[in-house]
Amino acid sequence: MCWSGEASTALATVGIAGAAYSALKKNPEPLALWVCLLYFASMEALQAVSYSVLNQCDSPLNQVMTLFGYLHITFQPFFINAVALYFMPKDAARKLAPWVYAACFVGAISMLVQLYPFSWAGSCLPGRPLCGQILCTVKGEWHLAWLLPTNGIGNSMAEHAYLGYGFLAYPVMAFFVPSLYGSWRFVLFSWLAGPYLASLTTNNINEWPAVWCLFSIGLVLAIIKTPLRQHLHVGAPWWQMLPRWWKTRKQPQAHVGGALLGEAKALKVENRPQLESASSAE
Repeated sequence: MCWSGEASTALATVGIAGAAYSALKKNPEPLALWVCLLYFASMEALQAVSYSVLNQCDSPLNQVMTLFGYLHITFQPFFINAVALYFMPKDAARKLAPWVYAACFVGAISMLVQLYPFSWAGSCLPGRPLCGQILCTVKGEWHLAWLLPTNGIGNSMAEHAYLGYGFLAYPVMAFFVPSLYGSWRFVLFSWLAGPYLASLTTNNINEWPAVWCLFSIGLVLAIIKTPLRQHLHVGAPWWQMLPRWWKTRKQPQAHVGGALLGEAKALKVENRPQLESASSAE
């Protein structure tokens, strides 16, 4: 199998058209869904342009498209969390949204910091995703691959996939945080259909993110256009259930305590005449 610029153009067109239809039809799809589709379709459009200058590492267009690819990845957690929040109960999502997007902002800053060549940070270790000696988009095993001279921040985590191979902010914000606040069904699906499936199609670690982005268009289309969406909603999250559970746990104790106190008072009232009689007899 070999991908091409024409294939990326076709897929980007499908994604953009799908997003436009979802937004403009009589009963529009939720904002979070069609905006996420549009965002990932824009990545495929970016990749389609990149194919025109593939392997031309001295080309300004090649370098700019490579940089744009990294920036697109940097801000993806905002859109991933928008979809994750959509599958949460509305009241919970409303409370979470400001905190979640603030955390996404911090994560984006973290990834931008990893892009700058600080002298004290050294260079990224070969074998980390996106790591290269030069800024360039090159041919991968069947799709394109990105090379960026990112710095060495995160090199200590380079061998751990669950830590993003050193780009810690991405898995934290795209997978760990949504799972923590309760949208675990969407996270499981997005992980299986995204990074896991992409890893099965290529052994090139620099190609893997590009393939993942490609698959993300199909992932979002599946959510919008198939009954799968119905199975990704979750009920009240644990952090809302915990106070309720604690309250119900305390209520029986309070009830028992109140009952014992009532019995004690009743016995005291019953015994009072006897105590008064004994006192009079003395």
